[in-house]
Amino acid sequence: MAIDILTNNALKATQETLTRGTRKVTTAGQEAVSVASDDSVMLTNSAKTLARATDIARAADGVDQSKVASIKQALKDGTYTINYESVANRIIDSEKDLASIFGN
Repeated sequence: MAIDILTNNALKATQETLTRGTRKVTTAGQEAVSVASDDSVMLTNSAKTLARATDIARAADGVDQSKVASIKQALKDGTYTINYESVANRIIDSEKDLASIFGN
């Protein structure tokens, strides 16, 4: 969470700086932004792609709607089955992950 907060603050600061500047696109496809102090920022195509991907990921709700619909249908039909071994293994894996994070 702390990383997300730091990243969000850094992105907001960058966006504010970019909106105050004057944009120029170079022949290499990079964007130069001039700000009041004559500083400039070069954004590579990779950085632009990463920014777009980040925006798309943030806009997504993280839910696979087709999977939810198929599970709802299986529950309605009475054909939904639970793989208890898989559930147990995932719980154990989650506990191991938490233990490694918190050192327990």
